[in-house]
Amino acid sequence: ITITVLETVRGQEAMDRLKAASANNAAPPAGFEYVLARVKFEIKGRAVSDNLPFDLGESPLQWIALASDLTEYPRVSVTVPKPALTGRVKPGQSAEGWVAFAVDQKDSKPVMVFDPDAGGATGRGRTLFFKLYQ
Repeated sequence: ITITVLETVRGQEAMDRLKAASANNAAPPAGFEYVLARVKFEIKGRAVSDNLPFDLGESPLQWIALASDLTEYPRVSVTVPKPALTGRVKPGQSAEGWVAFAVDQKDSKPVMVFDPDAGGATGRGRTLFFKLYQ
């Protein structure tokens, strides 16, 4: 699996994009702001016989945000801009899309975590960490 964070958007710009995606997206809790990450997810077979797809799901359980002190942020339920990072990816294919998080406005260095064992995809690899800041 190769995962690349292509773009991150935070604060008012993230809120504007979420409102454009759905007028039903509410503002984040007081003291928090949204972070959007556009991610490319690629999977390659390890052998000729490896043809198992990876299920990113409809609400990706594998992606979480952590504060700079590694405290897990609560999950948010918002409609992200299209395309959302969801669905199944087969070996030799890739998917690209958005995921959303709410982080503390004072947290200058939040991270995104990909846990391949979440959502029932056991034994598929190591947990990976990505910066949600520049």
